[in-house]
Amino acid sequence: MAKKILYFSNSVFIGLLLLCTFFSNSGCKDEFTNDPDFKLTIPDSLLFDTVISQTISPTAEFKIYNRTKEDIKIESIILESQHNYFKINVNGKSGTSFSNIEILSGDSLYFFVQIVVEEIGDNAPLLIEDKIKILYNGNCQDIVLSAYGQDACHIKESLHISHDTTWTNEKPFLIYDSIVVDSAVTLTIMEGTTLYMKKKGTIHVDGSLIIEGSADNEVIFRTDRNKNDYYNRKADLLYDHANNLWGGIYISSKSSGNKINHAFIKGSAFGIEVDSAMANSDDYSLIISNSQIHNMYGSCLGAYCTNVLAYNSVFTNGDRGCVILQGGKHQFDHCTISNHGSSSCALTLSDWDSNAEENQEIGLAFKAVFNNCIVAGDTSLVGMPRNQIRFIPHSQDDSLDYKFDHSLIFMNIQPEEIAKDTVRFNVVILNEKPCFQLIDNKNKTYDFHLREDSPCKEKGDLGLILHNEAYKTDKDGVVRDVIAAPDMGAYQIVVKTESEEEEQNTEKQ
Repeated sequence: MAKKILYFSNSVFIGLLLLCTFFSNSGCKDEFTNDPDFKLTIPDSLLFDTVISQTISPTAEFKIYNRTKEDIKIESIILESQHNYFKINVNGKSGTSFSNIEILSGDSLYFFVQIVVEEIGDNAPLLIEDKIKILYNGNCQDIVLSAYGQDACHIKESLHISHDTTWTNEKPFLIYDSIVVDSAVTLTIMEGTTLYMKKKGTIHVDGSLIIEGSADNEVIFRTDRNKNDYYNRKADLLYDHANNLWGGIYISSKSSGNKINHAFIKGSAFGIEVDSAMANSDDYSLIISNSQIHNMYGSCLGAYCTNVLAYNSVFTNGDRGCVILQGGKHQFDHCTISNHGSSSCALTLSDWDSNAEENQEIGLAFKAVFNNCIVAGDTSLVGMPRNQIRFIPHSQDDSLDYKFDHSLIFMNIQPEEIAKDTVRFNVVILNEKPCFQLIDNKNKTYDFHLREDSPCKEKGDLGLILHNEAYKTDKDGVVRDVIAAPDMGAYQIVVKTESEEEEQNTEKQ
């Protein structure tokens, strides 16, 4: 077989030689600026959320950039550590010191940081600070790493509370699994207590749950994950804005005497579910006051064949609705119920027995009254309010017993129909925007306080607060107007001075 031989002319050979020389030199560049005026873009600091001891924080990441027109070689990157809590990784390599790292013009360098805090041995949070020192071209730039380490009560296995128990705010609680409050037993949670809930974390109440928060020191239920960590980076969704991250609070049919005051419950599969408790009694199975339940995968509050009293409370953003009432007796006073970022209605009222056999028209005893409330949500593409109240009667006849008194509602009904039905509607504002301070579905940020131009201003029933001492202040502890009339919803409008507005805007920035 004849061999194939390739022949090159002298000019081709020289060209190939020059090309190989170019690629060889490009892999070992030795021209880097020594001019200290050419500086890298480096953040001054990296702040972590509170880190529970004996846990590993989520990984934080950042970049440093070479936005100059010259290539720069970093002489050294050093983690100056006093505690050995912080761990760093630079471009895929872990360690405490790195040297001779090249950053070409227009390029960047990745840093990954974690913190592992050992047992602190003190109830008070400990401020932990280290720094990353970066040396190049005679420049020395520091990145301060800081976090608060906090010891916690780690409850790693399912726990049955079999005797009256009080949890205080000396340490937060890290709940790994279910907490069951046995029958005839009370779990009391004092003001300022934080419960960090892992995925399986659930509170199951057969006895009684008493939450005694305050306006300045709420009791907080939230995920254990860092609020600034990404739950879904592609969707730009932080853990602080995600839901279905833990279970929720379930009150069983065995339970009674539950009182929740000044609690903030967020980010779970469901907020509070009350199941057929005290159905044949005039007593309330649950009294919830001055609280907010926000951002649920299911509903914020579901009550089934039971009795609930809610006042000065906020139920917002449930993927399957904010408040679902099926059977029972319910009273909501000065509450804000508003759904955003979901197609589900904010409020569902039903006297239908979902356990009844098919084609059977079996109804449940049902009554619901809403005084000085707001029931609202997103608007349509053309800016019109969407219907936010769903009725599920047990038959074709409109059997539901409900009333909206001095309330703003989003409802698919004609104004003349409301005017005729004085039994169910009294002094109602229909389909006007409540003018919340901030509704930003894109960035998942919300503020359900009212603006000064809200139609809810001074439109509540004055008699309601004159006859109930607990209603004379709003959810934040602000005194309601007893001269004219209170504002609808959970929050009284507070007119801020120019200096207060400037201070608030500075804090947001």
